[in-house]
Amino acid sequence: MEAGLVVWIGGAWWATASAVQWLSAALARSPRRETPPRHRTADFSIVAPMNGAADAAPAYVAALRSLAEQGAEVLICVAGPDDGALAPLRAEWPEAPVLVGSDTTFNPKMNNVRKGLEAARRPVVALCDAGILLEAATLCRAAAPLADTGGSETVGLVLALKAAVAPDNFAAELERAYINGHQARFLLAADRLGLAVASGGVTLMSFDTLQRIGNWRGFNRWIADDYSVTRSVRELGLKTRLGDVMPPLPLGRRDGAVVWRRQVRWARTRLRLPVWPLVLWEPAIGWAVSAIAGLVALAAAGVAAGGLLIGLVLHTAAWLAAEWWFTTGRGLSFGGRAAVATLIREALAPILMLRALSSRRIDWRGTDLGSGWRGRMGTSA
Repeated sequence: MEAGLVVWIGGAWWATASAVQWLSAALARSPRRETPPRHRTADFSIVAPMNGAADAAPAYVAALRSLAEQGAEVLICVAGPDDGALAPLRAEWPEAPVLVGSDTTFNPKMNNVRKGLEAARRPVVALCDAGILLEAATLCRAAAPLADTGGSETVGLVLALKAAVAPDNFAAELERAYINGHQARFLLAADRLGLAVASGGVTLMSFDTLQRIGNWRGFNRWIADDYSVTRSVRELGLKTRLGDVMPPLPLGRRDGAVVWRRQVRWARTRLRLPVWPLVLWEPAIGWAVSAIAGLVALAAAGVAAGGLLIGLVLHTAAWLAAEWWFTTGRGLSFGGRAAVATLIREALAPILMLRALSSRRIDWRGTDLGSGWRGRMGTSA
């Protein structure tokens, strides 16, 4: 291949990746102008599934208890009477409202959640991931767009992304880099472009919309419940969007192997959704691959080793600057340890893609979600 062509291909690759990095940061860093809250705390049913003692962290239980004391209907869901969450939950909140039981669908999370969604009776229903610290004011602000009828369509679903905070070890710092710097940035950027996005966090919709999508069935049509509910609501002709606020998720200490398995699970899940090309696209435009493309272009242009090193340093500094610009724009912290975690996350991106492609197993807390989904598809066929 001629050197000139290598320069053009490598340079274009690097320029495209860098442009995506900065454009996503620019689109995602500034929240929309908020819709004034129009709900009271008593308007909410909060479905809070738990699985294991870690899901019943004292701060999380205290946040749920506070919401209940302010008038919200809190529905804590566990799969069985021997669930590890019950002891720490009762220790912090003896009279906590707990629903016990499990369904038998392919999705163990929704098997636990179903009873909560069916029991919810308030005008607005919120499905909350374990550990997210919701305050009453934040909940009302997050749900405000549900009443927004200023456009041609009514907003039927709001997804409030979680903001990872307070990492106590480096594994937690790495998870924060995935949640804040990568997932939230791309999701918020896509949302600002008007694209439909799906994610965990806090899922909010009206009670009427929940019934129109078939209650829990609207969450169980696809392998990922967040993608499924988004599709279900949009098929009603309603808009879906991300929320104006990001409630905090304190990370504390994390196990590195667990953090990695969670990223592999999400990547393998996306491979089974119509968004599967993103699993292949993201490593190609990441810091590591784009750096290699740029360095190859510079080498083909005759740049010496010293110049290549300077190029790598500048590329890395610009990459981190874009991520810092996004996170600080959202009121999140980004220090030296976060920068190191960001680069490790980026270096792992090609490996993550290969791990996602290497197996069909999707592990969710010891259950193979992928096998269950394939069994359902086989039964449906």
